[in-house]
Amino acid sequence: MDSQANSDSRLSYPRSRGIFFRLNILFLLAALAVCAPSEQSNLGVQSFEGITLEGKAIRIADIPAERVALNVYGPNCIPCVKEVPVLNHLHAELQKDPHIKLYMVVDPTVFFDNPEKLSEEELLKQASVLMKEEVRKFGIKLPVIIMKSPFRISRNEGLVTGTPETLLFKTKPLVLYYNFIGPISEESDAVKIPKDMKVIFFKRMAGQS
Repeated sequence: MDSQANSDSRLSYPRSRGIFFRLNILFLLAALAVCAPSEQSNLGVQSFEGITLEGKAIRIADIPAERVALNVYGPNCIPCVKEVPVLNHLHAELQKDPHIKLYMVVDPTVFFDNPEKLSEEELLKQASVLMKEEVRKFGIKLPVIIMKSPFRISRNEGLVTGTPETLLFKTKPLVLYYNFIGPISEESDAVKIPKDMKVIFFKRMAGQS
């Protein structure tokens, strides 16, 4: 089943610096068009939990970090796959910072045409097998969580309306404060990724100085 796809400065800068400054402002405004502080209700996020691909239970609110980023992935989602190089880079970078944790999360129902016919235990088990193949096929490096209900992707209700989407949480208590709709970046060049303005913007929003 396919995933749901989801100032001008008046200071006296030299001309070249002024152009660069204005281009940066325009870029940030464009970024803000697809990334915005979440105005949706945080009701239910305290109960978000799932299992890792190794079968270990994990509750998002109990993750030992000040900030938690959850990247929502879906099978057959081309932007999700294109985002993997950037996610792998961010995972490697954020591993150096104990205050921020990045996970890939999956709604297990998106793997099946009739998920309502399966129990949650069957959903988790079968989705884990299928997701392991996604990890192998696309070289995903960050840890993956198969999410339990009530975490679901829904166009009309819930916190996540499509894939890819990345949710940023503050912890203690767990509060959603920002969401990135669409891929953080589709840059695939390992040399260019660290300099990508979208990647830099994400790291700042995630709390990395």
